[in-house]
Amino acid sequence: MSSRDVLGDFPSTHATWLATRIEDGGREAVREAALHLMERYRAPLVAYAAHSRLAQIDDPDELVHGFLAAKSADPRFLADWRDSALPLRRWMLNGLVFHARGVTRDRARESGRRAHATAEALPSTTPDAERAFERAWALALLESACRRAHAALAAEGRSRAYDCFHRHFFDGIRYEQLAAGHGEIRTTIASEIRLVTRRVRAEAEAMLREELGTADPATIAAELARVRDCTGWSV
Repeated sequence: MSSRDVLGDFPSTHATWLATRIEDGGREAVREAALHLMERYRAPLVAYAAHSRLAQIDDPDELVHGFLAAKSADPRFLADWRDSALPLRRWMLNGLVFHARGVTRDRARESGRRAHATAEALPSTTPDAERAFERAWALALLESACRRAHAALAAEGRSRAYDCFHRHFFDGIRYEQLAAGHGEIRTTIASEIRLVTRRVRAEAEAMLREELGTADPATIAAELARVRDCTGWSV
């Protein structure tokens, strides 16, 4: 992850923020929630499209853009997800595949002939595409968790703690170097970095609870392990 990816300002109470907007049912509240989630899913969906037969239909970026544009304007899309009991990432991936099939059918009708890759022939998933999607999803979730933790810590006047965390994990700066730069002892810097790591983990868990629709500790722990496996980063 780059410095640009992990900096930003997003709400720290993600699960409450998202659920409130979906349950509100108002057009603007639902659209805000949809845009928020879909921006996070843009990169994972593009990764999937680029590594699957969907790339035969259209440029992956254009295909995903069309899907997100259509669904962000659909007030039922997220409400239907909440009713489906599916993990959000599976709902989004299924939605992209169905969108691609619709594009294929529309083009076949417009051209008056059968498309070379028919809608029915498109696979729901392939191993390479699934792996690319899972990794990009895990990175996006982790980046969002970092942004939220950073925003919360900044509001508490603890920006230095996040700076040390960022420089240690993303830039490879050792505790001793950070301590010398801030005129602190090593144990103080190590304590601050542990604090931020706990905050990032808590934010990631909150997003997983929302995406999975469950607060079951074992389920959340398994999904957090998946994030670690996909990113190689111990959150």
